[in-house]
Amino acid sequence: MTLIRHDVEVDVTASMPEGFRDERVTVAGTVIAVPNLLRPDPVVVFAVPGGTYSRRYWDLQPPGRTGYSQAEWVAERGDVFVALDYLGGGDSSRPANGDFLTLEVCADGAHAALLELSRRLQNGSLAPGLPAVAAPTFVGMGQSLGGFITMIQQGKYADFAAIAVLGASPLVIDNIPFHRDLTGVPAEERRQVILADNAASSGVPELPMYHGAPRRFFGGIFHVEDVADDLLAYDEKECETLISRVTGVDGMTPGYAAPWADQITRPVFLGFGDADVSSDVRREPTGYPRARHITLATFPEMAHMHNFADTRRELWQALDDWLPRRR
Repeated sequence: MTLIRHDVEVDVTASMPEGFRDERVTVAGTVIAVPNLLRPDPVVVFAVPGGTYSRRYWDLQPPGRTGYSQAEWVAERGDVFVALDYLGGGDSSRPANGDFLTLEVCADGAHAALLELSRRLQNGSLAPGLPAVAAPTFVGMGQSLGGFITMIQQGKYADFAAIAVLGASPLVIDNIPFHRDLTGVPAEERRQVILADNAASSGVPELPMYHGAPRRFFGGIFHVEDVADDLLAYDEKECETLISRVTGVDGMTPGYAAPWADQITRPVFLGFGDADVSSDVRREPTGYPRARHITLATFPEMAHMHNFADTRRELWQALDDWLPRRR
């Protein structure tokens, strides 16, 4: 078995809003596959990580540990995994003016990246050693902020046969340190409140154009309370990246993604840990009123960043069972 990892870059400048196309904008990704195990008609997963996490989240390789890479796990079952950095994070572009990077713009960039990468997949140029795939099934997967990007992309473009939204909600995000209850706060004031709260949870008095999220402020939310020290150190060193302050505010704004979630008709998998950001997990399916098939699953001993949990394989297996493969 020979597993390949191949980094890719896609120019998505043309998908940016008018007035913001003078600067080249690219989406970075990594293709993970095992060519000799590839199914004739594989599922191709396009996955976007959570805010302040790079695409490494999907392909964790903590020193001295094995079995933390969801991308490897999927590839070993004959499918293809494409891990993407959102705009403003990881190796994707960080424009000089990041304040135009709304979640919708990030979804537009992800859509443009999918179009180009699917073209490469079908003509055999996606990754060295990976043959052309004539009949793939595309599935979108997003963790936290990436879940918003995926649901917006699906609602706007219907790019995927199905989507998995992990640790994200079109209703409301809850349990975030330093964030106030927005009940009763007028809509026009909410963004300023969220900006201030995001600054507090980032450990700064005022948010810069791009900012991080120090893991020490998110104990018991990003990771379980007794997370191993080496895993937390690995997260901080290898996974942490920046996020546009506008993208982050969008992600914390209640109902921001709802207009797009309302348009989704294809299957949706909703996954949450027992310690996560949903205010009421059982209400989450109501956020997708037109979806004809919704799967809801929760997982024990799992916090918001699911792939660090000891129970991560329960989630991966549930996703594998759900994938819309041609039977």
